Formats: sequence, C-alpha cells, structure tokens
Amino acid sequence: MLDSLFDLIRKHYDQGISDYSLPPLVKRSHDGRVVGRVGDGDVLVFACRRGEREIQLTEAFVDPNFPHFERTYLPNLAFFPMVEYHSKFAAYPPLFSTTRPEKTLGEVLAQHSLKQLRIAESEKFPHVTYFFNGRREASFPGEERIKIMSTALERMKFVEHSTDEVGKMLISRMNAADFDFALVNFAAGDLYGHLPAFQLHVRCAEAVDRVLGQIAAHGEQLSYCLLITADHGLLEQAYNSDGSASVGHTRAMVPFILVDPTVPGTLSLAPDGTLADVAPTVLQIMGLRQPEQMTGKPLVQPYVSSARGVILIILDGWGIGTEDAKINPICAARTPHLNRLLAQYPHTALHASGAQVGLAPHSSGNSETGHLTLGAGRVVVQDEVRIPQNLNAQQLMKNRRFYQTIKQLGSHQAVHLLFLLSPGSSHGSTDEAVKLLAVLKEWEVERVYLHAITDGRSAHPFGAVKYLTKLQEILDQAEIGEVVTICGREFMLDRSGWYLQRTKAAYEALVDGKGLYWSRKTEQQFE
Repeated sequence: MLDSLFDLIRKHYDQGISDYSLPPLVKRSHDGRVVGRVGDGDVLVFACRRGEREIQLTEAFVDPNFPHFERTYLPNLAFFPMVEYHSKFAAYPPLFSTTRPEKTLGEVLAQHSLKQLRIAESEKFPHVTYFFNGRREASFPGEERIKIMSTALERMKFVEHSTDEVGKMLISRMNAADFDFALVNFAAGDLYGHLPAFQLHVRCAEAVDRVLGQIAAHGEQLSYCLLITADHGLLEQAYNSDGSASVGHTRAMVPFILVDPTVPGTLSLAPDGTLADVAPTVLQIMGLRQPEQMTGKPLVQPYVSSARGVILIILDGWGIGTEDAKINPICAARTPHLNRLLAQYPHTALHASGAQVGLAPHSSGNSETGHLTLGAGRVVVQDEVRIPQNLNAQQLMKNRRFYQTIKQLGSHQAVHLLFLLSPGSSHGSTDEAVKLLAVLKEWEVERVYLHAITDGRSAHPFGAVKYLTKLQEILDQAEIGEVVTICGREFMLDRSGWYLQRTKAAYEALVDGKGLYWSRKTEQQFE
C-alpha cells in the first residue's frame, strides 16, 4: 500500500539523506489530486509535547499577522497543541496543561537580587532559559540571556566554531566580573553525537575540552567556582553491541566536577547523586537557603564558597561510558584539560535518566528533562510519562473544548494528527498518535489524516520505512486513519529561525500539498 512512498524514501537514503532531513513527501490520488490537506474548518492536533521546536510551525498556523512568509491562512482551523508551546498561544488551549515547578534555582537567585547570566548557542538556548526556569519564557529579574547562533550541521568543518564562540563570551564576562551565577551550555556533543561519524565525535570532545581548559584556567586565576556536569548521555557511545551506530541518547550517568580554587584541601562529594541535586548544591555553595520545594540534596559537604561567582557548565550529551577507545569517542579524544580537572578536583557521577529524573524506568535521558531537573532541584514527572497515561477517551473528554469540537464535526470536515514517527522521543511517539486515533474512533470520527514527522535523532536515522510499515498494520486493523504526509524534523520542528528555508516547506506541504508526491504515478519534484 505504501510501496511507492517507501521507494521515494529509499531514494533519499541512497543520497545520504536521513529521516531527520527528509523533505516533504505528499500523498497524491491516482488522478493526480493531493490527498488529506489541512483545510479551513478542519481540526489539527499537533501531537508533539515538548514545546520549543513546535513554536515556528504553530505560529504559521495560528498567527493572523504571521510575518515570515506568505501562506494560505486558515482562520477557521481548530488548532489543538498537545501542550502549551508558548504563552502567546493562550487562545489555543492544549490537550494537557503544562507542569511548571515553583521555586527553581533561577527564581531563588532572583529573590536574593543576584545577577544571573545564561549563555548557549541557539540550538540549546531554550534549555538554559525556558526549561531551566521551570518551563517559563520570561526571564527573572537580574537574569541576562546571551544567544550564540548555532553552526549549520551541514558545515561539518566548522564543528568547533560555536563551541569557541560560547567559550569566548563566557571568558569575556568572567573578566568583566558582572554576574553572581552563570549557566553555560556547550551543545556540540548533543548536536553532532546524533550523527554516525566517530571522528566527528572525537573532534567535538576535543573542541569542548580545549575551551573547557581555557575557562578553567580563567576560573582558577580569577577565583570563580565551576560546577561541570551534563544533562544526559550520548557522545560517550558511538556503537551499539551489535556494531551498528549508536545515535540516540543513552542511560549513562554523567560527570559532576566541583572546581573551587578558593578552597584549600579536598572537599568531599557524595558517592553519587542525580541531576536534581545540582541546584541544592549551588545554593549551599552560595550560602543560600534551599526552599522546601527543592527535594534534591547537596552533593558536597556543608561549606560556603568565597569565590567571585559560581558557573554551572553543561556539557550537553556528555555521559560516562566505557574506557574502550573504539566505542567511546570521549575516551578516544585527547582531553588533557578534563583529565587534569578530574585528577585535581573532587568529582562524582549523577543519574540523568529513567525514573530518577522523572522519566519512565529504563528510558534514556534528554536535554529538556535534564535542564528542567537541573533548574528545579527536584524530580518532575515528565510529559512522556504523564501524557501517555492519560491519552484515553475518559481523560480527553474532560477537555470540553476539544471534545465538543470533535463531536460537532460535519461530514466535510476532517481531523489531522501531526505527530512524531518514532518509538519514543521527548517530542512524542507513534504510540501516542495511535492512542489518539483510538479515541477518535470511539468518538466516531470518520475522516482522520496522519502527517508523520520523521525523527532521525531519538530513533534510527534511517528507520522511517520500518516504522511506517508497523503503523500501517495498526491502521489496517483499526480501520481508521490515512498517512498522507511525511516530512523530517529538520523542516517540521525547526527552532533556529529558518522560517523561509524550513518552516515554509513544512506548512506548504500540510496545507497546499507542495512536496514530492507518492502514488502509482511518477513522482513530481516540489518547488
């Protein structure tokens, strides 16, 4: 049934284009008409649940004054996000409310009138702001944010560029001595760790180590206290046990190093901990009382640092892996500066996955959960646990707006599910779309079209054919739903401001039917 689609996908695989970067693929009927486009008066459920990557495409659908490109606007579209992607979309209530922990580290520091600095490249900017602040867009008083534009992934020869720029910015502010606390994210490990390229991973590790060495040297000279950790594992494992490339997040523990040049002698750290223990550790070092909402425990013996300021450094995707240099790029890399810090300063290992950070047991960690937990100082039950448990008719019926909209559909109206084609990701999963389908069938919806976002990050980079085959078997058995659009995350879930280059193609595929077509006729190139 999907043979022509699979042939089209495999042609892209042959060109080295993974699921992440698949261009829009649109279903066409035998007579040449596009099938299942989102129309005015229809219902669109954006069944992804993270937030920051969904904003640009949501803007294109709901903003009547959308400025980034001309589009076919649908003023009567009933748009339902899975969760609230941004407060500016308040007129479009989500299927599930957003959990926002109170008394995060940023909030406590602001209450003490301390100056905060947040630095990250654009790919991870939401993590050091929105997620670290407890899923809040607004900055706290005294919080300054600096965004460094990420280097395009296709420009591999510049892999070190953004890492260098983030490091330079931090060092310049250390010299200025104009902050009390800084949060800095080095994104390279996560951005490039998803690619099956061992030597590229090694370059990432060496670039991060080099910049980390520069920061540590300045910190020791200028009396700054550094806390070095990570949000989840990835870069430490390049291959699976069967020899295939490992490109997904792992369940590895992550390092925690306390570099305080103002303390003579050796500090004692807990033998292990979790990401939830980092915020309480920061507060203790700064001599601030831990709020009762924070249930994590300080990792260090009681003491107050006399350092000029505290800097929390996140090495994104930097887990603790095997010492085998053939499997672990970090081990294969030359990292003299990290090795020195580990030898000279106290360090421990932190759990960054599974139930210990609010995820399902045995699940891998991710950047959103990691930064949320780091900032909250407690375990927050994550959406990938909470939402699937409540994707049923009984719970969704409580959302009266959604339920009434569905029940009042006319015969000419359709429901569209825009979802992530993946066994599991922080953005969503195929299973969640299937659960929504079951609810729509129970509510006797006749026309449901599925628009699949191919993953290529949390899932196998060339796994779409396999996942679509399984999905089609489910649809055949359920007798509801038709797959009509396939498009990669690079287009559908761009968060770097590439509206014209990426979001436009995604929107025009969903609404206007522009793309590469699959049917029994010859494919047609999209413009």
